[in-house]
Amino acid sequence: MKARDLVKGNIAYHHTLNQDVWDGDELRVDVRYKLLEIAKRFIEYLEVPNFKLVDVILRGSLVNYNYTQYSDFDLHIVTDYATLGCDITEQFYMAKKRIWNDEHDITIKGYEVELYVEDVDAKNVSAGTYSVLDSRWLRTPKHEDPNIDDRAVSAKARDLMTQINRARRSNDEQEIQRLQDKIKNMRQAGLDRAGEFSTENLAFKIIRNKGYLDKLYKAKNTAIDNKLS
Repeated sequence: MKARDLVKGNIAYHHTLNQDVWDGDELRVDVRYKLLEIAKRFIEYLEVPNFKLVDVILRGSLVNYNYTQYSDFDLHIVTDYATLGCDITEQFYMAKKRIWNDEHDITIKGYEVELYVEDVDAKNVSAGTYSVLDSRWLRTPKHEDPNIDDRAVSAKARDLMTQINRARRSNDEQEIQRLQDKIKNMRQAGLDRAGEFSTENLAFKIIRNKGYLDKLYKAKNTAIDNKLS
């Protein structure tokens, strides 16, 4: 398979925002109301007394020009982690988020809705950020055709797929966890260095779209189950 064949479909760049979601550069009213309804139900599900809602925001490719068939609504519920008053706030919200996303299959305009709880002080490098709560842009994306090295992205993605397959065959919980940490750190380093179109982040998107991250996650759970059985 040629490098372009692996990149094509997983990575794209358009001249306009996704007009299924946007009316020009304004979030469609029906989409906004549905996102707010989902956010409300998710906050209720968190069961955090006196939850302090700071904002409800959208990030990711649907708030930029690089959307594809694999895009989803990255819906972030922004709060102040400090108000929970414990040392495991991030772990708690991550666990609740994972359970919610695993148990619900919610789509809008054919795109899945992925929920997150974000700390108000969290650093982000998203090219576009939109406040669904206030119906306004917090960071407007700029249309700049990216310079993507298809061969480099493809090589990185193929290497990660090979490592994932090897880790899955090992049935070793520690080996799988090590690789998960490596992939997470690799992606973050790419984002910090060159933003959303870094080779590392684009490779990450390819292996995610092709289901390799889910396979790795399931392999770790299987390894844990086998060890405890």
